[in-house]
Amino acid sequence: MKRIIIMTTLIFIMFSLNIFTEKRALTFEDMYNAGRLSTVKISPNGKTAVFVVKQPILKNNTYKKDIYSVGINGNNLKKITNSKGNNFAPEFLGNNEISFVSTRDGEPKLYKKFINGKNDISIIEGATVPNGFGSYIWTPQKDGLAFQTDIYPCTKTIEESIKKEKAIKAKGVDVKVLTSLMYRVWNSWKDGKKSHIFYKALTQKNSTDLTPGNYDTPPLDLGGRQDFIFSPDGKYFAFVKNTDKMVAVSTNNDIFFRNMKTGEEKNITKENKGNDMNPVFSSNGRYFMYLSMKRAGFEADKKNIILVDLKTWKRKNLTENFKYTIGDILFSKDSKYIYFTAKESVYHPIYKIKIKNNFKKSMKLVKLIHKVNSSNLIITPNGRKLLFLNQTVKMPKEIFVLNIKNKKLKQLSHFNKKVFSDIELNSLETYSYKGANGDMIEALMVKPPFFDKSKKYPVVFLIHGGPQGGFTDDFHYRWNQSLFAAPGFVVISINFHGSTGYGQTFTDAVSKDWGGVPFQDIVKGQKYFIDNFKFLDKNKIVAAGASYGGFMINWIAGHHQDFAYEFKALVSHDGIFDSRSMYYSTEELWFEEWENGGTQYDNPKAYENHNPLNFVKNFKIPMMIVHGEKDFRVPVAQGMMLFTALQRRGIKSKLLYFPNEDHFVQKPKNAQFWWNSVHNWFKENIK
Repeated sequence: MKRIIIMTTLIFIMFSLNIFTEKRALTFEDMYNAGRLSTVKISPNGKTAVFVVKQPILKNNTYKKDIYSVGINGNNLKKITNSKGNNFAPEFLGNNEISFVSTRDGEPKLYKKFINGKNDISIIEGATVPNGFGSYIWTPQKDGLAFQTDIYPCTKTIEESIKKEKAIKAKGVDVKVLTSLMYRVWNSWKDGKKSHIFYKALTQKNSTDLTPGNYDTPPLDLGGRQDFIFSPDGKYFAFVKNTDKMVAVSTNNDIFFRNMKTGEEKNITKENKGNDMNPVFSSNGRYFMYLSMKRAGFEADKKNIILVDLKTWKRKNLTENFKYTIGDILFSKDSKYIYFTAKESVYHPIYKIKIKNNFKKSMKLVKLIHKVNSSNLIITPNGRKLLFLNQTVKMPKEIFVLNIKNKKLKQLSHFNKKVFSDIELNSLETYSYKGANGDMIEALMVKPPFFDKSKKYPVVFLIHGGPQGGFTDDFHYRWNQSLFAAPGFVVISINFHGSTGYGQTFTDAVSKDWGGVPFQDIVKGQKYFIDNFKFLDKNKIVAAGASYGGFMINWIAGHHQDFAYEFKALVSHDGIFDSRSMYYSTEELWFEEWENGGTQYDNPKAYENHNPLNFVKNFKIPMMIVHGEKDFRVPVAQGMMLFTALQRRGIKSKLLYFPNEDHFVQKPKNAQFWWNSVHNWFKENIK
């Protein structure tokens, strides 16, 4: 009897454990409710890191931002702000005190708080400015700050600009009078205003415009991680702006130095007509570096690190012979090394370069770590460790620490560990095959939860945007590979010609050939995977893409006969349908002119070479279209014309029109509807 009781107890325990450890598939709520980490900063003594967490509030259809702190050893994680408004942009004022921007009282203002304090949040005296502000930085002495705000360029002060805006509104005429390009960007109207950087000393009432004129700082687009910065001694202010006559056709962002005492301004990258951005000073003040693209008009050219010796003004391209484009850059604390990230295959590894004072010899590059998807790279005050955000298809961004000397990697934060503890997620797998021109093409695969190789699975091919972009080992909130896989799909994402991470020659291949070699890569990729992986169901294949990926879906719709296997359903999100009208309705004309080799009126044939509109007669695959009214990059008429074409042809089709979304569907409830609609569209068409 005793033995029976013991056995029964053991069975019960085992059964209970099975219940509590049983895994389940990822849901939209799981993915979307994860905390989104950003803006990591470290205290002067190197003991504490602070970071921002953005989390959706699904029932209110909004997001909330708050600031958290964690010890450098991963202990003592805590939330240090909590209010109705958003709290972001933390900067350390001391070892235990931070400044940050908060909308708790309405407009964004600058506050301060002790990390270990409780109800001790207060406005920073002398830092309040009219209308609040966006990004900001402190002077090296912490006695003043530079901050970004939008003003009418014909006015000299923020107050004068506010007065002008009130006078315009008082007239009661609801009209936008446009006299030049660019009058709107991505998802917002400029309304004649320009972004300027002002300086405010804490002991003075008024602010000084550091970037006067009819220009934007930071630039409208193509900027770096930080595009305005003080020199360590505070004597100079470096910033980025574009002074070309028509910014809509120019990528010529330049870096300027302003003498803080005399106000004298100097363009230090005047000779380069490509994009210069992301100025950084070394801590000893001797060196200065920035990221630079060579080719004018090309937004996806390779980014190189340019190092300047401020004693001699000699400069050197440190990565001219390096294959990959550069991401984050920073100096070591002793100013002897540079650390940087690069896009390489599906990762963003971290490298270092030793600076040689004579600039005569090539500077050796050393890879510190490879298989990470790094961003927000910073260094500890003692110079021994690097902190950065890392992510995978199974893990949203978390803070990691890399020991520079022994290259040991440690996960510092586990913010989302509990959220995903009972979810079945598969790691990313990569494969290569011969694509167009015999080049090797890398593709990513994510299998569904509880995968069984003896079964047959439907397949979804994802097509990335850019086109100079690429799929990586990341946890994406709009195109999450694991959530696409969750209902039981095998997800395949192809990094076709034009993708980044495989060298600039490979990236260049898509320009002027949108429906050419990238399309061939996808055709060959579909055949490669279906022929070589028996668990893929050749009768249940679907595809989805956004931006350039949306264009490619539209192109596939008109060229489906080129594929070995039939697509059962397509999803086109914010894709170009008519290349001609796209040129005259988008905002960044430099993109259209580079990708098509000139203007539409000078080179109309180029705009017709790969125009999906010309192949409507071949359409037959059911398609769902997604477009936002506030998408100024690929204006909404593109989606509406596509829907009209499908409906007129009598093809099963559906249009998701979002009046308050832009190039991306981001409001939580809208995103939930998007995901449910995409999943259901695939299910109903593969039966």
